[in-house]
Amino acid sequence: MTHVDTLGTTIKIDGIEIKYISLDTIPIPDGDTKDKDTSTLGSGTVMEKGLGMFDPGSCEITGNYIAGDAGQIALEAAFSDRALHAFEVNIVNAGTIFTYNAYVTKYIPGSKDNTFTFSANLLASGRFTKSTTFAEITSVAASAVGAKISPTIAGSALASTSKHIVIAVPTAISSTTFTVTAAASTLISLSIDAGATYTTLTSGTPSSAITLATAGTLTVGMLKVSESLKATRYVELLFVRE
Repeated sequence: MTHVDTLGTTIKIDGIEIKYISLDTIPIPDGDTKDKDTSTLGSGTVMEKGLGMFDPGSCEITGNYIAGDAGQIALEAAFSDRALHAFEVNIVNAGTIFTYNAYVTKYIPGSKDNTFTFSANLLASGRFTKSTTFAEITSVAASAVGAKISPTIAGSALASTSKHIVIAVPTAISSTTFTVTAAASTLISLSIDAGATYTTLTSGTPSSAITLATAGTLTVGMLKVSESLKATRYVELLFVRE
């Protein structure tokens, strides 16, 4: 099971971090696409539906009230100015950042467990965007003589967008080892049973021998690479005996 901790998440308004936010507060607008009836007299007795415009939605921020916190000051000021503001939610341990523009429609003080708190409602304008930084994989290689890897660049620099690698070996070869180089990784693991079990690998060190399926068929593997403060990366491996 892969676990991403939300502790360390940062929330910013116009580039200013809002501190002392409540645990498990991830303010992402709950947008939804509305539907519309596109039926006509010739549609029969079953309603035909279409998609209407997307409603960006809203979300809430809560936390401990700290009068001198710059982010909370900016949030309260945004409630008064009735203008759009830029928000950033950085799930640090997932390597993922969400950004969107929103109005602050409510900002009120409160109390919970005898602690002075605040809550603010954000009304988004437009869809949020997401950017993710994945764990880095420098290269992959198979030890079998005559092995060919596609894309060929995977042997020296695997692109961050690559999600599949094909390793072709001569028909006579029934097994091969597999080497992954990912120096900054915190965990490298390989599964060849559809993710039921994973074997831990060491960066730059060959794996145990992988038994390949009969000639002309595929052996499917899944490579998983984790790196601190980045999203875990999954790459499907397709071994084939040509």
